[in-house]
Amino acid sequence: MAQKNNGPVIAMAIFAVLSVMLAVFLYMTVSDNRAKAIALDNSKEKESDLNGTLREKLDDIRLLNRLIGVGENVEAGSGDTDTDTANGRTKKILDELGGGDLPANDRHLIGLLQNESAENNKNSFTATDRKRQLDLKITENGQLTMSKDGEIVKHKAALAKAEEQRIKQEAIHIEELARLGEQVDTLRGSNARLEDELAALRVSSARQIEDLIEDNNDKRTAIVDLRARLRQKDDPTFSTADGHIQSVDHNRELCYIDLGRADGLREGVTFSVYTPGNSGVGRNNTSDIKGQIEVVDILADHRAEARIVKQDLGRPIAGDDPIYSPIFQTGQSLEIAVAGRIALDGLDRSQFRRLVTAAGGKITVEVGDEGQFTDGKGNPVDSADAPRQISSRTRYLIIADLGDDTENQELEQIYKLIRDNSQKLRNRAENLGIYEIGLSTFLEHIGYSRKQVKWTPEGGRSFPGRLPNGSHSAAVNSSFRQSQSSAVISGKYSGLSKSTTTSIGNNSKVFGN
Repeated sequence: MAQKNNGPVIAMAIFAVLSVMLAVFLYMTVSDNRAKAIALDNSKEKESDLNGTLREKLDDIRLLNRLIGVGENVEAGSGDTDTDTANGRTKKILDELGGGDLPANDRHLIGLLQNESAENNKNSFTATDRKRQLDLKITENGQLTMSKDGEIVKHKAALAKAEEQRIKQEAIHIEELARLGEQVDTLRGSNARLEDELAALRVSSARQIEDLIEDNNDKRTAIVDLRARLRQKDDPTFSTADGHIQSVDHNRELCYIDLGRADGLREGVTFSVYTPGNSGVGRNNTSDIKGQIEVVDILADHRAEARIVKQDLGRPIAGDDPIYSPIFQTGQSLEIAVAGRIALDGLDRSQFRRLVTAAGGKITVEVGDEGQFTDGKGNPVDSADAPRQISSRTRYLIIADLGDDTENQELEQIYKLIRDNSQKLRNRAENLGIYEIGLSTFLEHIGYSRKQVKWTPEGGRSFPGRLPNGSHSAAVNSSFRQSQSSAVISGKYSGLSKSTTTSIGNNSKVFGN
């Protein structure tokens, strides 16, 4: 589109300003001339009055001069020739001087007449001077009027020139408007065609989007269904071992692993120990786990000392056993999400957070014990942003206690909020293909050992394999909390399905020598 031409608009604005200025000037000039013309008319009237007065005085002086014999030679037609009129005017003059008939003393009369004549001459001079000043004023007004007339002529010429320029600019502006109008019509036609094409494209795109959304929903449903069926059927493994046991000291309940400082390992990290012939590390089925260990000392770049926290006496921890933790990976910081209440013997939410942090993991988002969304430090997270904290970097969604039905209305409301918010995280995890894992299974994977101080039948757990408060005998140098026998129990009572194994435990130092 052509650039808009502002020339005609500017010319019109300049012309309007000049027109207003000229109108103001003409108004002021006309007003001034009108005032001066009125003053001139008043001056002329005064001049006429003074001339009449002057003529009357001159006639009186001539008459008095004839009466007293002074100035006999008077111009013809300059005075009155009628004796009665002259006498009457003389009497009027005498009346003005004091009234009465002509006094006998002519000299005194002549003196009075001479005084009157002098006064008349004085008045005549004054009138003449006033007339001269009036003539000068009239001349000045005439010159000023001529000057104003000249300026008016100049301004009229400028106005005519500006009007001519305005007409030219207006003609150019009209041509420009006509050209722009043609362009606008062309653009409107093009815009109408584009709008029609856009409307058709929107309809077509809307149909394609609907088809794609429907197809995507169908495929997503199929993927979710296939994933669920695959889990139920195969229980696939989706992790690899993090390291291996190098050697074991059963007498001190210690072992050594091939992870260390260079792998980002820290003290306090726990691992689950698997059998060498396991069917898959990290499976939901934890039957291949035979013990848990906890790192107590970092010895080298790829060597560390670990304490045996728990082990299956029928399958003791041995060298080359693979170890695994779902929140530890060499050189990486893994993320998890937690949904539900954490309520286990010896473990609460703050301890769980420390357990994950100690292993180098990170909790991105969690549903707290009151149903609220928080981050791994307990800070509130907006409900709209919480599901987006689960990303492709998230390894697990930990499902804790989601609550059961209860008659306590307040507690039921909390459970409902926990379930609703947990479902939002589960939907997000399902879309990204992130595995869900129960809290108990997760704790077994990371090698956590519950701090149970006593066993009760209603606790729902099997009787512990060893006495937690077993005795210690210094005489035989036995280990504390390890008073059970390592001998194999009959399969009838132990429930073991494997064949009898040979004990690999060490003898007491008393007998070892």
